[in-house]
Amino acid sequence: MSKLNLIPVAAAAALLVSLQGQTLAQSADAGKTASNTRQVITRADQLPRRSVTLAMLPSAYLQAPLDEARKLGTQLEAQLLADLAAYDIQDPTTLREGYTALATLAQLRGDWAAVPGWTAKARALQEKAAGKQTSGVLTDLLSQQRLEQRDAAWLTAEVARRYSAMNWTEVQDVVKSNRGAVETFNPELLVGGFKAQLDALASNGQMVVPDRVAMTIVGARMQIELLGPHKQAIVKGLQQVLDANTRAVAKADIWTPRTFAIASDAKASPVLIGVWDSGVDLSLFKTGAARGLAFDDDAQPAKALLRPLGEAEARWPQLRTMIKGSMDQRAALDTPDSRQLRATLGSLKADQVKGFTEDMALAGLYVHGTHVAGIAVEGNPFAQVYAGTMLWSHKAEPAKPSEERSRRTAAAYRSMVQGFKSAGVRVVNMSWRYGPSAYEAVMAYHNLGGTPEARKLEAARLFKIERDALHGAIAGAPEILFVAGAGNEDNSADFEEYIPAGLELPNLLTAGAVDQAGSETSFSTFGKTVVVHANGFEVDSPVPGGVRMKLSGTSMASPQVANLAAKLLALKPELKPTEVKALILQGAERLAGADGKPGRVNLINPRRSAELAGIKL
Repeated sequence: MSKLNLIPVAAAAALLVSLQGQTLAQSADAGKTASNTRQVITRADQLPRRSVTLAMLPSAYLQAPLDEARKLGTQLEAQLLADLAAYDIQDPTTLREGYTALATLAQLRGDWAAVPGWTAKARALQEKAAGKQTSGVLTDLLSQQRLEQRDAAWLTAEVARRYSAMNWTEVQDVVKSNRGAVETFNPELLVGGFKAQLDALASNGQMVVPDRVAMTIVGARMQIELLGPHKQAIVKGLQQVLDANTRAVAKADIWTPRTFAIASDAKASPVLIGVWDSGVDLSLFKTGAARGLAFDDDAQPAKALLRPLGEAEARWPQLRTMIKGSMDQRAALDTPDSRQLRATLGSLKADQVKGFTEDMALAGLYVHGTHVAGIAVEGNPFAQVYAGTMLWSHKAEPAKPSEERSRRTAAAYRSMVQGFKSAGVRVVNMSWRYGPSAYEAVMAYHNLGGTPEARKLEAARLFKIERDALHGAIAGAPEILFVAGAGNEDNSADFEEYIPAGLELPNLLTAGAVDQAGSETSFSTFGKTVVVHANGFEVDSPVPGGVRMKLSGTSMASPQVANLAAKLLALKPELKPTEVKALILQGAERLAGADGKPGRVNLINPRRSAELAGIKL
């Protein structure tokens, strides 16, 4: 179970289906009240769960006659429409997912004229400027092409026309990312990803799967039907938009002028930063007397502070190229690394996907903690790193959850925080996040927990053991400031429950991600606990061995906040964590939203916070 807040480091990784999201759901008695009014839903755990019985393995639906998928679609569409009638869902993200699913189901049954109505409803719920313009556009165009029986030339022209009419400053990152994702689309990756995970889930459950898995099957089948044959036409249209904007003025960089570096001869004290992550190459950093503490994926004590690559060590140069290539591809950069990525993804066969994606997951875990540490110490010659290493699994098959395992995890959390305290750590960065839905997904994979409703309750119980332990451990370390990444699901942390991002404590800050221009990224999660933002888009930092890469995610935003905290503590070591937190919040700037009013982005301003602390720069 991956718990990192990093955007997938390869396009193929995104094709491994996440089972953690919640869909609209209805049980026999759900939504009924004395007055037959709609039941108000304010939290994800209020949505009931249900299952669907499949007629064949998920991967088989991707290649069987389309009518087989339509049988699933008919059931899912009736359920979704009933849900919208029964529930007053207060979460825009959940509603958006429901409307998007209905657009896909309309495509499945060939009702092309109905698609724009559903995508318009989903688009209206977008809260970010780019999403308001780009959401559902390709879905609409592919549906219109079928409805009007247009050719590839028409599709290319329409893609170029629609995207060219958008505000380039606001949508450029999404356009670049979309181009990269479409260009690397390969149906073999979908089939292979299904065989690696969803087929096992279905087999374990005797073909009874969560309804969201059925919707994933339908969505993947429609990608194969519509996107696969037309990807070159779409890429050509998007490339025309990119070419037309090559001379456009780059986004203003409002981030860099706000940052500062401490001079090596400044009057400052060493400050120890804990990097609670997937492992750190400590040879790249200064360390304290204590170098770190590690636990394996089973929450047992371990020795490795940098994740071992094992037999994949020989493949590391190629995997590093894949990581770099995926970042370049998303940025629409035609580099040797992005060309190698395209060639690799384009040539993969279904039976090779599992090994490739596990390799990429391993590589992601290998680079993540070191990259985060590099951001946390940037510009601070007095910073030292303490590795709090969690050796999470990279395997497609997740470990079985149990009370014993959760209690070991809880104990590991307490031990890790005690390790920070004993070492004298002043700031801890936590670029990871998960919630009870993760355990629901894993229990469904292994067919544990009984009925879907019972599984939901058991997942919440196991999660609570770990949540309470983490909350208590952080609360019991008031001398340390903890910083968490919000997450990369573009959803509300108020609707879903997560740790550590959803915890509210005096010595904890949760950060969302913006780009260098201060625009909220398309992926950043939001909510009342996400109280500050920092640059988390294409941030340059070292990976093991010292090679530098640009990675994106709230994983890259939270160590920017930890970086500021560590600098304040180096220059004024007498500050308490609550005082540092207050200085960061007081120095932050509430940026205007699309309507010109104060928005939800609260961008930290390191220089301003330093000035408030009485530090002369």
